[in-house]
Amino acid sequence: MKYLTIVRHAKSSWAEPGCMDHDRPLNERGKKATPAVATFLHRTYFAGNGTPALLPPPDRLITSTALRALTTAQMMLETLALPPEKLQLDSKLYLAEAGRILEVMRDFDESWRHVMIFGHNPGMHDFADRILARANIPKMPTCTAVIMAFPHEYWGLADWHEAQLIGYITPKALERRFPELYAGISREDGED
Repeated sequence: MKYLTIVRHAKSSWAEPGCMDHDRPLNERGKKATPAVATFLHRTYFAGNGTPALLPPPDRLITSTALRALTTAQMMLETLALPPEKLQLDSKLYLAEAGRILEVMRDFDESWRHVMIFGHNPGMHDFADRILARANIPKMPTCTAVIMAFPHEYWGLADWHEAQLIGYITPKALERRFPELYAGISREDGED
């Protein structure tokens, strides 16, 4: 079985006039949400709290080259205590549509059991909707992680409508469920 976690980049800043889209940094909320989501993933799924792991830790974190996605991936890599060589940039993921994300996934090294992809909407949300067999994702706010399992051992065989949903984690859900741990990681008005 193969596992894929897709992560939409954390909230980025529009505060710098003239900044190219590719070079937009994370804003303060994005910088808070990223380690919070990564900590939750680490403790809940990857044995970060000393309990047995529910999933294998990621073999690779593959990210769009956009600064906001790269920074999200770097912060998660650090929180997950993974070595820097596990991070890989892929320019094909910058503003990628669902079909392009599937192509990138089909080219993963077959020895990898679990991969995290960091990218952008609307492609990430469309990819999740099309790749999942019986679930659908209502939306993918910034810094949302969607964890899924594939029913075979080969990335190259991945196709639409076959993945099983394992987890859907949003900053808003974490803040609502664990306010003492994750305060201030989502918008106060309830929209992300």
